Amino acid sequence: MNNSIIKQIKKGLLLLLIFITTFFSCSKDDNNQEEEEDPTGLTVYVAGYENKNNDFSSPTYAKLWKNGKSTNLTDGTKSATAQAVYVSENDVYVAGEELIGSKYIAKVWKNGVATNLTDGSKGANAYSVFVSGNNVYVAGSEEGSIGFNAKVWKNGIATDLSDGEQSYANSVYVSENDVYVAGVQLNLTTFMAVVWKNGVATKLTDGLKEATAKSVFVSGNDVYVGGSEYVNNTSNQTAIAKIWKNGVATNLSDGIKPAYINSVFVKDNDVYAAGFQSTENNYYSNFMAVVWKNGVPNYLTDGTYYAIATGVFVVGDDVYVSGREQSGVNGTDIAKVWKNGVATNLTNGNQLGRAYSVFVK
Repeated sequence: MNNSIIKQIKKGLLLLLIFITTFFSCSKDDNNQEEEEDPTGLTVYVAGYENKNNDFSSPTYAKLWKNGKSTNLTDGTKSATAQAVYVSENDVYVAGEELIGSKYIAKVWKNGVATNLTDGSKGANAYSVFVSGNNVYVAGSEEGSIGFNAKVWKNGIATDLSDGEQSYANSVYVSENDVYVAGVQLNLTTFMAVVWKNGVATKLTDGLKEATAKSVFVSGNDVYVGGSEYVNNTSNQTAIAKIWKNGVATNLSDGIKPAYINSVFVKDNDVYAAGFQSTENNYYSNFMAVVWKNGVPNYLTDGTYYAIATGVFVVGDDVYVSGREQSGVNGTDIAKVWKNGVATNLTNGNQLGRAYSVFVK
């Protein structure tokens, strides 16, 4: 075999090797993304979901991102959402739901292994998870004869918080032996913001205006609840972002531009709240993702595209926020995490992606 033929064979093999390497590197799925190490050495966990295809009606994967690398908690044959994440020692817990038939089943995943909290005979959701010692608490809701009933599960055993009224449980926090749950309860035709302590409800609003409690956090003897309350109950409603400390409300917005709180976190007497605020004095304008610190807003986005902040977690001087922002290319939501105001995209915008919770350890 002459030298020219050998050279051609070598060249062909080299081109084939380059093609194979390029093809497989471009064909990696999300589960093969490399982790991006946080400069602090900490691990950033984010829970959310991403559509299977670039079609809004396609099923969704429940997802967990660890330093930017995603893991699918479900196989994508049925829609599912990861709503919250909590890390205890080396164990990672995620709360959410998966569609089975025509009903969503509330679930909790421990290190990727799912446990069903409901049997699928009635629709259910799991919005929050908290671990205290060996006990795993999940807050959510399940359909009942009156509508939805607020529930908290302890190690898979449900307690109904509804007291005979339609209600939803959005957040759970455990301090010592006390279990706090934030949510809403129906008062005739209007939902009130409510916090339950060991199953006993305290109403944060009077029921004259629609209100919601989305997050609860306990620091020492103080109980903080984040949520919102409408200015009035007319058709053009404007919500005021609020923090209740031991039942006493502080407004974080002026009641002109609608604003909402999704998450609250307290560290060293500083109170952080993550949510969103409209760019105009109506609900139909773009929203900006916001994190408030002691009542002072820090806007994470400029309002060019719709965005919201869903979760907040503080370690040292670093503030981590989960959320989403619409793509400027195709309007698809991109799941994001912000660290000290600097955004990292968790999804690429080809499929709809949303992030609901962040935990740093």
